[in-house]
Amino acid sequence: MTTETLQYLKLKSADAQKLGRNGGSIRYLILTDTDRQQLYVSIVENDSGGYFSSEVARFDLIEACLPADRTQPFPAKVLTRVFVSRSANQPSFCAALLRTEGLTAAVEGKPHLHKIVGDWAEWQRMTLAFPGEPYVPPTKALAVTSTITRQDIPGEVEAKEHPGQRKGKKIRIVKPADEIEHAHPA
Repeated sequence: MTTETLQYLKLKSADAQKLGRNGGSIRYLILTDTDRQQLYVSIVENDSGGYFSSEVARFDLIEACLPADRTQPFPAKVLTRVFVSRSANQPSFCAALLRTEGLTAAVEGKPHLHKIVGDWAEWQRMTLAFPGEPYVPPTKALAVTSTITRQDIPGEVEAKEHPGQRKGKKIRIVKPADEIEHAHPA
């Protein structure tokens, strides 16, 4: 993963039916770089159960995971290598968006296998031509930590539970150096 920040254009936002027996749908985006050279996908919503990551994945890496023999069926798990996140649902959600875009279809009698269909090069050419709007992927907020000393909490002698923390967790209060010396006389 690189530290450079790519700028994206959102070309399409659509819903795809999940492929599992419990149903539901996901919302995904199709993005491109500002030079319109590369396509990307990102899953941004899930209307029912199942974890997912909204990471941006390169479309050429998705294509590279597929079998070289375009007639061979494949399971969604071959798409695992495309994603940094470890969500077990990510490959299946990606397979659902590929079906919605008309790039794959179900294998008859084997609902969890997919086959490559359609003209992928033409789909890419047409998709890159869509009008786009600037898109900035969401980022996770960084956790802020700090150290609290007893001097920072006037009049408080014992550590107490504080609202908002998990049950059983207590704030650790650091005693000033002069109290530590007298706490255990030698």
